[in-house]
Amino acid sequence: MNSIKYNFFLLNRFVFILYLFGLVSCESNSNHDVDLKSIKSSSSIDSYGFTSDAFQFSISHASQLNVFDSFFVNEGCYQIPGNPKADSLHAFFEELREGYFKKDEGVDYSVIRKEYHTFTHAMDVMVTTHALLESGGGVYLSDGERSSLVLAALGHDVLHTGVSNSFLIQVEHPYYHEMGGDSLQERRSAKYVLELLDKHKILVIADGMDDGQKKKIYNARNLIEQSILWTDITRHKEQLDQVSGISKHLISALSNFRENPKLIGLGAGKDDYESGINISNVLSSEDKALIGSFILHCADISNPGKEWKHCERWAGMVMNEFFSQGDLQKKLGLKPSMNCDRNTVSVPGCQVGFGDYVIRDLYKLLKLTIHDGGSYLLENFNTNQKKWQDLQNIESESGLPYTMKLFPPTRDGGWMGELRSGEN
Repeated sequence: MNSIKYNFFLLNRFVFILYLFGLVSCESNSNHDVDLKSIKSSSSIDSYGFTSDAFQFSISHASQLNVFDSFFVNEGCYQIPGNPKADSLHAFFEELREGYFKKDEGVDYSVIRKEYHTFTHAMDVMVTTHALLESGGGVYLSDGERSSLVLAALGHDVLHTGVSNSFLIQVEHPYYHEMGGDSLQERRSAKYVLELLDKHKILVIADGMDDGQKKKIYNARNLIEQSILWTDITRHKEQLDQVSGISKHLISALSNFRENPKLIGLGAGKDDYESGINISNVLSSEDKALIGSFILHCADISNPGKEWKHCERWAGMVMNEFFSQGDLQKKLGLKPSMNCDRNTVSVPGCQVGFGDYVIRDLYKLLKLTIHDGGSYLLENFNTNQKKWQDLQNIESESGLPYTMKLFPPTRDGGWMGELRSGEN
């Protein structure tokens, strides 16, 4: 097997881990205490960024609504094309949020606890998408497209069952027969978000709109649908190839708008965005949908690039969710999916392998196109990767497995299970 084929084999092996990874905090509970005062005071959209703690700002229904208002209702917020009223936006928020708490027939929720795919995760991805736009990515999209992408981030995993697409196919769940096997849950999520937008008269074409307004709404809806579909991890390599293919064009177009020659050749940065540079008018709708989807994909798996306390805590969430799936598969007499067997899988080993073969290249491409945001995630990732390697070495030398401590979200944050014996 030549090196190219071998690397491709390894990439496919770790594609499943990509769905798992990102992600655990083994610190004391005191390090996860919620600062209610800071949540209450964070009414400005400027309060949220890469370092924001989703477990804090998603602690309650009220705190979640506070963040949503900061993003879509309050002064200085994102402006959704068509300017929907606050009442419509709030009704949309409530119904979308409810979709993250749904339990599905055919899934045993005495075993499946939905540790990771919670509304807290959705809020985290929304805020990280915003941070990537603010750190430079916003120069590639129009105002309406940026707003729609952040909205898509909030809805990208709505109706998620708490098990993987491959599990639903394996057990021939009714959703598999309804939707088919390709991007099964991503298509359900996208369809549901668009239906809710229609129901609440958000991003819908109305009488009296001119062609320009209609085009903005069409592009916004298309971006929402495409960006959610692109979160399917099986399309990861396809997306990287396509974004790599347009990266030179993006940077070349950006260079024509810059005055500082020192920035030539660099991806978009915070200074570009804050100075008002915007190249959305010189990009095709297809290129904008692709770069927007890339931003959401990076936000969706951004936990390896966050501060260690967040990186490790989220890793615990995602690994526990997939170990729960493995437990259910064993209960059903099925073979656990890759990396879902809690008795054989090394958590640090998964993180190291996935980081080496998937995340590093993803963040390098992000840095190439969005210099500031990509640099931040890549630098943290390199630090975190060394810590995972150290933990893996300790595991190997001691013969004792790494011990995860589970710090799930609150009930309002989407936690649906109960702690098992020995957890925390």
